[in-house]
Amino acid sequence: TLQSKQAPPSPSPSLAAQPSPLKLASPPVASSPLSAAAMPGPDSSRPRLFSGAPSPGGWSAASREVSEGERQERQVKLILNKLTREKFDSLYAQLVGCCEDCEARPEIVQVIAREVFAKATLQHTFIEMYADVCARLHADLHGKHTEVNFKRALLDQCQESFTKYLEAPRIDDTLDYDQQYEALVKYKTRMLGNVRLIGHLLRLRMLSPKIIFVCTDELLNIGSPEALETLCAFLETLGATFDCAKEWNGKARLDEVFARVELMALDEKQAPRIRCLLKDLLDKRRRKWRELPIGKPGVATPNSGGGGGGGG
Repeated sequence: TLQSKQAPPSPSPSLAAQPSPLKLASPPVASSPLSAAAMPGPDSSRPRLFSGAPSPGGWSAASREVSEGERQERQVKLILNKLTREKFDSLYAQLVGCCEDCEARPEIVQVIAREVFAKATLQHTFIEMYADVCARLHADLHGKHTEVNFKRALLDQCQESFTKYLEAPRIDDTLDYDQQYEALVKYKTRMLGNVRLIGHLLRLRMLSPKIIFVCTDELLNIGSPEALETLCAFLETLGATFDCAKEWNGKARLDEVFARVELMALDEKQAPRIRCLLKDLLDKRRRKWRELPIGKPGVATPNSGGGGGGGG
């Protein structure tokens, strides 16, 4: 018994002489009229996404393509990070240069649209400059008769961003007051920056004016303090362009929006701060969107109608 455990019995001569069934099951590749070079195997005929070791040359071309796309995306982000009014022309020329590659142009245009919205949500002082980048890039691409529709890319990004920031902020109740307040400020900063960029793009006719009422109706229906504050920022951004356009066929509907704003400004159920923002918006409209003289708070301009106090 001990000997059988320590050394297994050797196979019988009859069994050892028989060929292995595995060897018999394998096809005679060498005798096939189609060689491996003429017909690649299943592993080489599709992207090797989940295989352990890539075949020679299987990953190299794909790796170069991915690396080139990533390089161009990093270049776009680097240019937008450096962009200022003083360096606008030189950096904008570099941005256009990133769109020269016909094959990569659709992806680069999508990257530019996404990054412009991302930066505008946080850098409010540069929102108008980012809108100018979009308008100029669209004109240049259109002038070159490219098939890329930059306006469509902006519209898609506009819809995605607006829907994303419409959701009420989910703030963890376990956080202390300062942390909850910081999270709320971050949300409001992104939402306000988002709608202000949309407003500037509307002013530059980069988006259809119909989007105005899609946004205003949605914000009025939500009616939360954050939504109404966003509504004020949105209408203030585009008011001077659309509210004063007498020949615009959407003027009557915009008047209806401001009529609803007036009702909410009189609603005592609204928070005092929100009522103040709504009244301040209506005061700016009565002044035909003309700002008060700098350094003279409370002093009305000749066309202000005596409403210089602002919302009290």
